[in-house]
Amino acid sequence: MNETSTQIISAFVDNEPVDPDGLAAVLEDPASRAMLIDFVRLRQEVAGPDVPLPRSLARLRSRQAVARLPIVRWSAAAALLVLVFLAGWMSPRPLLSSDDTAVSAPPQPARVEKFVPGVDWSFR
Repeated sequence: MNETSTQIISAFVDNEPVDPDGLAAVLEDPASRAMLIDFVRLRQEVAGPDVPLPRSLARLRSRQAVARLPIVRWSAAAALLVLVFLAGWMSPRPLLSSDDTAVSAPPQPARVEKFVPGVDWSFR
């Protein structure tokens, strides 16, 4: 059993086109036949039971839900635009002076730090 036989069996299980002569040659090996059975068992385990959806979720797969999807998207986009507009409108604005221009001078300092050359720092 080699990588080619694994690919042939995997393609066969996945319903992909397979060379019948190559598949027959691969299935002559007992290890390859065991691998085919393992692949089929694995596929059954992954697929799981085919349980129908509950009625509350089955409605989501109907054509009406698919038809309403663009309406929901446009409504969500409109709501988002309204929220962005309101956030911009309610956000704080820069302080304005009496002539309605932005204040360009910095605020007055609360304290002034003074450094004495040679005491607080030096050139080294």
